[in-house]
Amino acid sequence: MLAASLAALAMTPSVRVMSYNIWVGGTRSQPLSQTVRVLKESNADIIGIQEPGENLIPLARQTGLRVAREAAILTRYRVLESWDVPGARWGGARLRTPDGREIWAYNTHLTAYPYGPYEVRDGKAKTEAEAIEVERAAGRLPEVQAMLADIRRRVPKDAAVVFTGDFNAPSHRDWARPTERTFNLAVAWPVSRAVEQAGFVDTYRRVHRDVQKKRGFTWSPGYPVPNLEPNDVMDRIDFVYARGRGLRVQDAIVVAETGPFTDLAIDPWPSDHRAVLAVVSWR
Repeated sequence: MLAASLAALAMTPSVRVMSYNIWVGGTRSQPLSQTVRVLKESNADIIGIQEPGENLIPLARQTGLRVAREAAILTRYRVLESWDVPGARWGGARLRTPDGREIWAYNTHLTAYPYGPYEVRDGKAKTEAEAIEVERAAGRLPEVQAMLADIRRRVPKDAAVVFTGDFNAPSHRDWARPTERTFNLAVAWPVSRAVEQAGFVDTYRRVHRDVQKKRGFTWSPGYPVPNLEPNDVMDRIDFVYARGRGLRVQDAIVVAETGPFTDLAIDPWPSDHRAVLAVVSWR
């Protein structure tokens, strides 16, 4: 009996979590039905939406998902409560799964400009210190700190938490050493560092540790696909972070147009961001 109980305890159901900037309400380049298709085919349980415009409720209705309005989150799970976070865009929600577990979900969309990689590309940030100062001046670091402060205040220790968003900032893990793709500059980008220092795991990099082999670019497939400015900079700025006792990251993929950076392709792709999806569980 004890062995059976321990086995059941170890086999917790996995949760599919997606972060998806749908681009100005999801109708900028395709009808809303195409964004609905993306949400359905991803089969995600929790989706942090950025740039929902007026379409968060219509998306919930057309997908059959529940909505945490203040957090701009769509979910299969029961929404116990949701709230916005002062000092940042969007907020958090407390969810309950069918088997009675609670998951805390946060979602954000940090300020876009000035954008760090563009400042480096254009020679306006020539050193690591100058690149880091861009994040402070833009307000992204204070915004993410506001989100983390709310998590620290509300969420019980060791609870299951996911944190999705368009962070508009790269990962320090991707710029850890100078390469041509990072303009030969290593930068410990402070936003991603702050999230990880709060105990979160970058789910994509936990699964795909070799940065050069699996770039995971989410900005940009084009606006619209495949149209890009000739000197645009690709990077990974959309994230699914997770933390909690017994966290296990089972998989992490990019959902987008057919192409070299995509694991699950859905064409025509309706957004100027690729989505990232992680499969996680907690003991």
